Amino acid sequence: MIAALRYEYVRLRTIRSTYWLIGLALTFQLVMSLLIAWRLSVAADPPSGDDAFDILATIGASAGLAPLFVAYIIGLLGVFSTGHEYRHGMIRATLTAVPNRTHVFVAKVISTAVIAAVAALGCILIALGGMVGFGLDMPSFKELVDLTAGTVIYTALFALSGLAYAALTRNQTAAVALLMLVPTLVEQIIKAIILAIKSSSDDPRGTGGLVQILKYLPYDAGGQMYTRASIEDLLGFLGVVPFGPVGGGVVMGVFVGGLLALSYVLFVRRDA
Repeated sequence: MIAALRYEYVRLRTIRSTYWLIGLALTFQLVMSLLIAWRLSVAADPPSGDDAFDILATIGASAGLAPLFVAYIIGLLGVFSTGHEYRHGMIRATLTAVPNRTHVFVAKVISTAVIAAVAALGCILIALGGMVGFGLDMPSFKELVDLTAGTVIYTALFALSGLAYAALTRNQTAAVALLMLVPTLVEQIIKAIILAIKSSSDDPRGTGGLVQILKYLPYDAGGQMYTRASIEDLLGFLGVVPFGPVGGGVVMGVFVGGLLALSYVLFVRRDA
């Protein structure tokens, strides 16, 4: 297992996309944090420390009206951790160097989760630096811990889902498409259809029926870990009652765990 981890560490360290993606995520976070922090500092009624931190750390995603952009950038690390090897035919070299497929797969999961989590934590630190630099009130310890944990866990799970898509499809382009489109398009289409059916039903304000499916849309549910006011709050009159941060995190974790389990089975059984 140690040999597999070392191999994966060296491989990721020598791939330029690893540096480009982490650098892009941190640069995006830095630029947006500085712009938002400056705008909040000159506002007539500056937000509280907790609200300012929520906005800066997630670049507005805490309002539930925009995706967590940094997660999408860092999530590509998960795709490339496996997709690169299939794209360039290097998976055979990997399995020759480390013939135990279980160790190879576990090493990829561990390295992807760690790198994604560390990069997400770096973005949080940049947000805090922006608050200090522009003299904004600091968040409470509870909000700092809660939002940091939610953002880091979501980003790590998001990256792991990218790894799973790449392992399932063995096609880097297809995996990138799935990672980008499932949260932003597929889930939104499902939500729109269900809400349309619900609004035209005999009991549009009831909490039963098809509307319960919305609680289990994995990426949307996982977003509850970092959102503080989501679009579902505005749809409460249609009976939409999302899970809280813990419940939403469990839903996303189970979904990603299922993807990884399926991709592991196929990785072990299929030819290289």
